[in-house]
Parts: sequence; C-alpha cells; structure tokens
Amino acid sequence: MNMCSAIKVEDTGESVPDFRAQRRAARRAENRAEILDAAELVFGEQGFQAGSLRQIAVRSGFSPAAIYMFFENKQHLVSETLTRRAAELVGALQAVAEGDLSPLDKLHAIVDVTVAFFEARPGFRRLVRHMTGGSAIVGSAFSEFASDGDGYFMDAMNLLARIVERGQEVGEIREGDAHAIAHFFSVLVNEHIHLTASGASNIAPLTAEQFHGLIDGTLGSPTR
Repeated sequence: MNMCSAIKVEDTGESVPDFRAQRRAARRAENRAEILDAAELVFGEQGFQAGSLRQIAVRSGFSPAAIYMFFENKQHLVSETLTRRAAELVGALQAVAEGDLSPLDKLHAIVDVTVAFFEARPGFRRLVRHMTGGSAIVGSAFSEFASDGDGYFMDAMNLLARIVERGQEVGEIREGDAHAIAHFFSVLVNEHIHLTASGASNIAPLTAEQFHGLIDGTLGSPTR
C-alpha cells in the first residue's frame, strides 16, 4: 500500500482549525496582558507622566522595542490599561443590575462588588486616584485617557440611574433626579474605597457595616 494514500485525509470541504495560529494568538494575548499588568503597576506607582516605557519593560520582562509591537505609543498603552479594567468593572456592575435583588439591595451589592474589584487590583486603584484626583471611581476622566473611557463611564452612570429609578418606583429609594443620585452614590463609593486603602489617609475608614448603613440612610426612602 502506498504510504501517502494510507495517511491521506479525505477532503470533506470543511475547514480545519489552524492550531498553530491559535497558539500564536493565545501567546500574543498572554504577552499583551503581561505588559498591561506591568503598566498598571508602574502608572499606579509613578503616575502617567513619570511612569515610563522603560520601567514597564523592566517589570514585564519585555524590551521597549517589543512593547511597541503591541502598542503604538505610551498614550495607547495608557488607554488600553484603563479600558481593560473599565470594561471589567462595568461588566461586574451589569451582572449585579441584571440580578434578582431589590433596587436598594442592588446598590448595596454594587458597593461590595466594587470594593472587592479594587482590593483585588491595588495597582489600578492607585492609578485611578492619579487620574481622577478624587472624582467618581469610574469617572469622566477616563475619557481623557481611554478611547472608550467616556462610554464606560456613561454605561456605569446609566446603569446606576436605572436602578435608582426602579427603586423610586417601588418606594425604596428617595426622590430626586436619578442621575444625580447615581453620581452621588458613585462618589461615596469612590471615597470609601480610597479611605479603606492601606495608608491612603489618616482618617479612620468606616467599616463595611457602617458604610452600608450610610447608603441606607442617604439613599433610602424616608417613607420606607
């Protein structure tokens, strides 16, 4: 028997996956993530102006030239560093919003999810403080640095406003402009996260129980 005919694969017309291309794409995605992780740490420690590609290269193990294979310039790297986390955070908030909790309980759950998100990403928490100077945690300052930043900010604010509106309809959340209350809620969460960060301030932070009580007292309807 001809060996070639023995191993010949019948042509069925179906495309065969290019596993080598898939492995290359997976490695590229992994390398890109490692650079973004390093950038998050460097920008969080040094700020956007002082943080350099050379420092990111040292932290990531890639040369500056290799970093340019993934990102056009420093501005692009800053943008992608922010956009990655903004997308993750908005996705986490969306999951809470789509759940079965009552509107006020959703806001409480969003507090816990957001706190956990930033506790797990201390470099990103420091980076956001550099960027916003104290404004909302998913603040409009994203639009200055990230190509999709303003979109994520509006997504987050609109999501919170819809929860507030539903809470007002069922008598759980106090009256007032839903978007204003959503923004106020966002600022409260931002400052709570900042104060609970290790060494962030000489002001003693509220406990989780105390902060949830503050949210109840501030946003809850007086007629509940």
